Amino acid sequence: MPEEPERKLDFEDREIVLRADFSQLDDEDCLDVSLRFVMDGPRAPREGEWVYLLDPEGAGCLGQVRSISGWNARVCPDWTSLAKPEPPPAPGG
Repeated sequence: MPEEPERKLDFEDREIVLRADFSQLDDEDCLDVSLRFVMDGPRAPREGEWVYLLDPEGAGCLGQVRSISGWNARVCPDWTSLAKPEPPPAPGG
């Protein structure tokens, strides 16, 4: 069985949350995500580092940066870490 890669998220050194649209997966199950909003904060993630991908509906998961091109990163989600927001309880329930 292959060894699991270390999933370290360094909150103080670099940006770790990237906005993603999970419906935009490519043929290799990866996403192109923008880094352009990471201008005045911590440094942008680098190739091989782990980030947290967050979609507009609040679902999120870890992903590994495969490559960087300008202000875009190619990130492959780890679906085993997917978290979806729970709907609020029904009134009276």
